[in-house]
Amino acid sequence: MSSFLGARRPVKVTIQLENLPDTVKNVAIKYTLVQLGNGFQISKQLALGQSGHAEIMLNQLIPFQQVWLSVGEYLYGSIFVNSGLTVKIDLKKLPKDGVYMIGDGVSYSGEDGMLNTVMNKNILFKKKEREKIVKSFDMLCHETKKYSEAVLIFKIDSIRKRVEQVDDEFIAGYPEYGWAIRNETASELNGLLCLAYWNGIMPDHFFKQVNNHKPFFTSNNSALFYSYLNTYARLYKKAKNADWLESALVLSDSLYTQQKSDIAKLFYLESERDRYLKSYPIIINSIKTDWCKKIAVDELEKAITNKKRIDSLLALSKKLERANIGTPLLQLPFNANLYQLDKLTSIDDFILNLRSKFANKALIIDFWATWCIPCLSDLPYSKTLHEENKELPIEYIYLCTSNNSSVEAWKSRIADLLIPGTHLFVDEKIVSALRTALNAEGGFPTYVVIDANGKVNSKSILRMQMLDKASLKKVAGL
Repeated sequence: MSSFLGARRPVKVTIQLENLPDTVKNVAIKYTLVQLGNGFQISKQLALGQSGHAEIMLNQLIPFQQVWLSVGEYLYGSIFVNSGLTVKIDLKKLPKDGVYMIGDGVSYSGEDGMLNTVMNKNILFKKKEREKIVKSFDMLCHETKKYSEAVLIFKIDSIRKRVEQVDDEFIAGYPEYGWAIRNETASELNGLLCLAYWNGIMPDHFFKQVNNHKPFFTSNNSALFYSYLNTYARLYKKAKNADWLESALVLSDSLYTQQKSDIAKLFYLESERDRYLKSYPIIINSIKTDWCKKIAVDELEKAITNKKRIDSLLALSKKLERANIGTPLLQLPFNANLYQLDKLTSIDDFILNLRSKFANKALIIDFWATWCIPCLSDLPYSKTLHEENKELPIEYIYLCTSNNSSVEAWKSRIADLLIPGTHLFVDEKIVSALRTALNAEGGFPTYVVIDANGKVNSKSILRMQMLDKASLKKVAGL
């Protein structure tokens, strides 16, 4: 891999809009790059002028990098970039509401063209049926303690086969791309298995599946697989001493191959970002794989620069007026209002105060933690939903637990991700009481919706990344 990356050059994505009306002066292009390690995803944007032509250069050199691409209101799709890709959008053929992934008026060409054509068609193939099966797999992974090991193995393997059957039905039409579809599915399901056994020990039957899996793509599924693999190793045997990080890194090397362990270690860069001056050198020294070490070294340099940016942003904060939902701390320039909640007389009164403060609005409540990788990976999607649907009467409320965190780390996370909305840093005992009152038990993140009619639902949102405008309006009761 180190030799492969050393010989690679930046890869180009070309976007071409055909038959663009003269009345359209600029088209906003937003794209989110999936990466390994710190940040998980990085979002950027550019404007496409009347020429209808734009280019994106991918400088990370990672093979088969997934990019989530939004071209105005014309296209939202997932692309995989390895050698070069051209995305053409013909507005004369395009449906009025634009295209999701692939459809009339959208074509993918170039060396990566056919791969992207197939992968986008696969996303749409029996989409609701497949999502329902994967959701049942995910829910079962959260209920491992309910069943004996034999019963659990039978149930999980049965659901896995159902997902694979849907894949095989699609692959029958594109057999030369079966490797790609099966690999992405394996990354998705094996990642969920790792998630299921946080704070526990995975049965050998599942661990062999997980440890033998080798992702081909730098995608959401593969990045989360390595992230969950990292957390499984970290929680395998909880270290009680001060040098827990060193112990966890050694344990990772003992569980996985050196290369797999080194990739997983890159995800400590996210959870240890608040202690980067101390932790990053420890992580870097434990990595033996050259290309992984280079990523970690680069992230240390970025962390030093980013800290200066965050400090500058926090310096621009304004005072907040008092409110009955917590102690007001500050207002940040990107419409984020920060409060602290250390004491609470009545859970019911707090919920009523929230509804009163944001009267005539649906509330989406996000329970999260500064150290929770799934939380941090989902927050950019929440931000995008917020920014692209500002006209909807919805208030986004982020309740961050104080458990294993601090006010300063919390502020830094919000300032780094630029998440607008109402933010509360909440004592962990209050978080627990609120979750019980709202029937929102489980891990982080957990989402609760109080819709426009006052109905409370803790099951309608599994992940923010699964929502679009239509489904957002539905869960909000609009």
